[in-house]
Amino acid sequence: MKGSIFRLLLLMALLAAITQAQAVRADSGTPVLLAAGALLLCGLFAGKVAKGMGLPRLTGYLLVGVAVGPYALGFIPNAGVKGLELVKGLAVSLIALVAGTELHLGLIRRVGARVALLCAAVCGVTFAVCFGATFALKPVLPFLSPMTVPQALAVSALLSTVVVSFSPTVTIAIVQETSARGPFTEFLMALVIIGDLFVMVAFGLAAGITRATFGNGLDLPALVGGVGWELFGSVAVGCLLAVAMLLYMRGVNRE
Repeated sequence: MKGSIFRLLLLMALLAAITQAQAVRADSGTPVLLAAGALLLCGLFAGKVAKGMGLPRLTGYLLVGVAVGPYALGFIPNAGVKGLELVKGLAVSLIALVAGTELHLGLIRRVGARVALLCAAVCGVTFAVCFGATFALKPVLPFLSPMTVPQALAVSALLSTVVVSFSPTVTIAIVQETSARGPFTEFLMALVIIGDLFVMVAFGLAAGITRATFGNGLDLPALVGGVGWELFGSVAVGCLLAVAMLLYMRGVNRE
């Protein structure tokens, strides 16, 4: 652990020196390459430090990201963070793929009904509390105070759906790090995945209603069609890709 702490501090000192050099010279490197390399190395060592302290590696990743990012120490510029959009998209895709492998037909048959009821209860209660609190604070929230009542209601609903959202990223990271297995882990993974489906539909509906309250009009067929395509279209595309990958892997195995 001491070695990891020393390497992390040494790396951050190096980043500080590079930041100073960039302030003096305009040709001191590409921000995207700097951001990618720095985040990978800092995350590696910060994860080891967090693990040595008995904390999840994810805690180290988050803390060091905040520390070296553009809003704290500023070692990584905004241009570097924005240039990692492709990496972030790929990471989210891989996380969704891993989450999908945890959700199989037998699990859905065993816990599907209970998970759906629990998701509805958790999402409903959380949404109601956040919605009520946000709308009640309308006079003191700068972005809500100038809005009309219908607009404030719609924005409060949109904000509440974001708060309700689950986090497959954190859940999968914790489950894999702790090597957790068993009925509770299976139930938890199903809860997170199915809960995100609830949130995705709710967010699409809330976004459409919010646009309508700001004068764009409520196009109900387009709204329902868009939400349906995002939900069922993505399932259909995922199934097609899964079949194609299965056929490819069978061909590889035969060779």
